[in-house]
Amino acid sequence: MDRLPTGCAPIDEMLGGGFRFGDVSLIYGEASTGKTTLTMSCVAGHLRGDRWAKAYYLDSDGKLSTNRLLQVADGDEEVLERLLIWRPEGFDGQMELIESLPDLLPAKETPIVVDSITGPYRLEVGDAKRTFRANKELNRQLGFLSETAKTRDAAVLVVGQVRGSLDSESPQMVPVAQRLLRYWSDTVLKLESTSMVSIRQATLEKPADPPRACRFKLGETGLEEVARAE
Repeated sequence: MDRLPTGCAPIDEMLGGGFRFGDVSLIYGEASTGKTTLTMSCVAGHLRGDRWAKAYYLDSDGKLSTNRLLQVADGDEEVLERLLIWRPEGFDGQMELIESLPDLLPAKETPIVVDSITGPYRLEVGDAKRTFRANKELNRQLGFLSETAKTRDAAVLVVGQVRGSLDSESPQMVPVAQRLLRYWSDTVLKLESTSMVSIRQATLEKPADPPRACRFKLGETGLEEVARAE
């Protein structure tokens, strides 16, 4: 198996079966667009499909809900026993945990989630000197994750926060530190809200030319396919 399915048929079809092991994949979007639920669905599905598998979750924002994760895992508590959750202390703590990953990973496909990789980063930026130092450290973290993905055949999912951009004619939401994130990411998936309350849109921005999109629904147990009538 060279893909990590999301458990949502339209997204998996767009991704060619899921996120590729050996790659870094960026998932970004505004709050409540389903970023964390998407990563939960990937991890829970992988752990339920292989009773010997493990997964690693760096909860850098400190917002991961084990109750929500249990919902997405259909109440399978055994899944949680094989999910290692870390809450790093600050930007430096995030780097220390990222550096420890290669020594912990088993010798087969393993999901790694960093949610969100730019949470601690945003607290470090400031004047030109601080921003330069923060960018240098973020570049180092992403480079290390990329090397880990390729050498350990891991599927690395990094969640990115967004900011407003006025570079185009109409204001857009782009990833925080987008140049670094887009450079190091083999796959870039953007999640957006729609005019319908529970319906979200996923757009594959990389690798895709032109970008491709599909819609999905946020349900009680995770991601759901949208019925044609919706």
